[in-house]
Amino acid sequence: KTRSGAALLEKISKFSAEDIEGLNRLLETWSVRDAATVLEEIDRRLIIIEALSRLSADKKADELHTLHPLVTESRWLFGPEFDSPEYSSNVSLTTAVRELFKKRATETTFLNPRKRPDLLVLADSTLSAVATEQFDETNGLSTMREILLLELKRGHVEISRENLNQASDYVDDLLSSGLVDGVPRIRAFVIGHRISEKIQTVRTIGEPERGRVCVTTYGQLVRTAHKRMFKLRDQLAGRYEALSTPDL
Repeated sequence: KTRSGAALLEKISKFSAEDIEGLNRLLETWSVRDAATVLEEIDRRLIIIEALSRLSADKKADELHTLHPLVTESRWLFGPEFDSPEYSSNVSLTTAVRELFKKRATETTFLNPRKRPDLLVLADSTLSAVATEQFDETNGLSTMREILLLELKRGHVEISRENLNQASDYVDDLLSSGLVDGVPRIRAFVIGHRISEKIQTVRTIGEPERGRVCVTTYGQLVRTAHKRMFKLRDQLAGRYEALSTPDL
């Protein structure tokens, strides 16, 4: 009933005894669909780690169209709390961000901006803003619970105290703009290639805390993601080293 049967039998016929034993053990405890689902998700994340590692070190890479979208669509890189489909582009948040940054926005656009309404291209960076929502218990209206703000600096420049202050101002401006629903907590990340030794990498805003700005590098993201994925990249080195960067 399937055209893949002959191809499957051909692959099995070339298996070593060890591979046959391994496949048999796998099928005793997993369905093919479940195993494929798990492996595809792991593979997708390991490919992202490999691509980030290569692109962030390549000064000729097109950061705007490759590196920045890759990072902003991989929220799990910033912590397990962000690894949720709840974080999504919010119409009112998008409007607020574009209103606040309209003077710094450029005419440069992505190939398909309608697919990524959370992205705003600035002169020296790319900004992404997504949020989770909740219902206000007092009035039943939908409000924002948490906002994730990512600013990815363009070029191999060092993140300075001025960049940190600027990001803190973004958070302050959003919180006091009157353009966002509710009283959300804002987590902001400034990402670049290098960090000045003269700045702190974490700054909190408000008392009690309403916002937090973290400064990090692409390299730190790669190392953190590598550990979070149980260092599987080391065990599967051959699989990903064989892939060319365009294929990634």
